[in-house]
Amino acid sequence: MHPVSARHVVILSLILLLLHLLHNLRIWLVPHANHQSGLLHVEKDDIWGLNFQGTAIPDVVDEVEEWQGVDKLGEWGLCPPGSFRLATMETCTPWLGCKEISDDVTVQTKIAQGAVKKIYKATWRGHTLAYSNLSNTAYLQDFLHGVEMLWNMQQTSHIVQLVGSCNTTLLTEYYRLGSAFHIKAILDRTSSDVRTRFNVAMSYIEAIHFLHNSPVGTRVMCDSYNLLHALSQFLVTEDLRLVLNDLDDIPEVNPEENVFVKCKRKHIKSPFNAPEQRWPFENEPFEDSRMPPYDEKIDIWKIPLVVRHLLGKVNGSDVVSSHLFQVHQRCRKRDPKQRPSATVVLKEYKRIRNMLFPE
Repeated sequence: MHPVSARHVVILSLILLLLHLLHNLRIWLVPHANHQSGLLHVEKDDIWGLNFQGTAIPDVVDEVEEWQGVDKLGEWGLCPPGSFRLATMETCTPWLGCKEISDDVTVQTKIAQGAVKKIYKATWRGHTLAYSNLSNTAYLQDFLHGVEMLWNMQQTSHIVQLVGSCNTTLLTEYYRLGSAFHIKAILDRTSSDVRTRFNVAMSYIEAIHFLHNSPVGTRVMCDSYNLLHALSQFLVTEDLRLVLNDLDDIPEVNPEENVFVKCKRKHIKSPFNAPEQRWPFENEPFEDSRMPPYDEKIDIWKIPLVVRHLLGKVNGSDVVSSHLFQVHQRCRKRDPKQRPSATVVLKEYKRIRNMLFPE
């Protein structure tokens, strides 16, 4: 056996180091591609103090496009990070930035307005979009938070698709059927089939599950203080699914870090809200400083009421409700620790779907 020289040892070590670096680079690129779309290019602005740039950091997007191809669809038919594809498009296109929005987008009629933003119907190269603008500068941080959440949550079909952004302008996919605030009328008009209604309810559960297991931590639907307002946070797709549209008020909870939330910071009385959201000292005036915080289990409490509304009173809805009774009973436990997680609820819904509506 020939002795190994110091030169050979150095060469071998360099080769092993190079292989290790290449392997780590590949690992870094693939999972981080799902998060880089959430990075915001922020610059100083004389008016707002912040200037949202409507495109992801260029070198990150270029690497992602090189890895997967910007015109190719990834898993679940979704575009790679930093790009979008509308139903009327054949290929994926990079998110629109300030120049593209200014040059190519035509704003048409106003279709909705809330405290945070005004929403208009708009067109871009023949495609219809939803064009949102900040309504009130007092809600600037809420608006920017909603945009940031959209950036971070694009790799799922449960969140409205981001098309582009620039400063206090946001472009998203347009849904003809509009807000789920009108879901009862939409379902009464389009379908009396209990299977379709159950699938609508499933899409709601899936969206809640995604929020509770999102890439940016466990998020809570704070802007859901009554049934119709909770549904107004969603849009209805052509195939009658619910996709979460309003991400302005979805704070993070993290029990391990002792991070909890208090929604609305006012005296909440409606039984639609979880018991822990209501003032616990009946004979004393409300004081926000004394109000205990809570976690994502407030979303679980509301599931039975939302689903009952979605199922309606059509043929077969009573049968479905009877099968959902046990899991819904657990969702309505007064002690939030006794309520199931969104993962457990979704698993039970899938079991019931496979039993009642086999493919």
